[in-house]
Amino acid sequence: MRIAISGHTGFIGTHLKEHFASQGHEITGIGREDFKMGTGHLASLIAGSDFLINLAGAPIIKRWTKSYSKKLWDSRIVTTRLLADALAETRDRPKAFFSASAVGIYANQGIHTEEENTFDEDFLGILCQRWEEEALRARIHCPVYIIRTGIILGKDGGALPQMALPFKLYVGGKLGNGKQMTSWMHIHDYVKAMEWLMESLPKNNIFNFTAPVPVSNAEFSSVLAQTLNRPNLFTVPGFALRLLYGEGSVALLEGQHVLPKNLQEEGFTFQFPELKGALEDLLQE
Repeated sequence: MRIAISGHTGFIGTHLKEHFASQGHEITGIGREDFKMGTGHLASLIAGSDFLINLAGAPIIKRWTKSYSKKLWDSRIVTTRLLADALAETRDRPKAFFSASAVGIYANQGIHTEEENTFDEDFLGILCQRWEEEALRARIHCPVYIIRTGIILGKDGGALPQMALPFKLYVGGKLGNGKQMTSWMHIHDYVKAMEWLMESLPKNNIFNFTAPVPVSNAEFSSVLAQTLNRPNLFTVPGFALRLLYGEGSVALLEGQHVLPKNLQEEGFTFQFPELKGALEDLLQE
């Protein structure tokens, strides 16, 4: 099997690449330079692939200056548009196109599933909506699956090492009031869920990649401290995060309560449905 992956050098992309390569599958990486070479070049990379996975996108947790906001937009919207256009030029097309989105598409209030939800109308929500629209343009060429990703936890990348560091230094604690929800997923379950989608190609085409039991930031901090056997005494005040990250602080001070209804109803089984087991697996020696 041949799989083309944009964003293959990132945290999630690396795990997917290593997993599928270990099974003998051929991986074609699509990087930033490939996007600069246009849709004809991209089509040549995609042609003959069984699946195309789109993970491209600049990190969200940064200070959102005007220039960085444009980078967030272009690294998602423009790259996805180019892939959709490349699929139109590809003769031997993949069986399916899996394109990343994020749970930031949902509002901060309420409980959200793929079918029952309210979309956020601030920058992150609009970014995710446009991101998905660009991917869905490719539906006339091959099936498209939208992967709305939560916070993916792994020991070697993503958010967890940054979240764990203050606790390891004995200065860990909740962010702001700690009430914001954290919809997370273990990297092992992410990889297995992607593999499962490839094997089953279900009728539903939108999937929340989050664990069944989301938690508040305060609860996440408490479980993280217990796992590391460290105190959970401090609070990072909201104003400090706003000074540091500006508008980008919403990614830390706000959150979404998201449930993986479609994954569960289609029959996927989580190895790490609850945070305690996930953190013990990733952080305990």
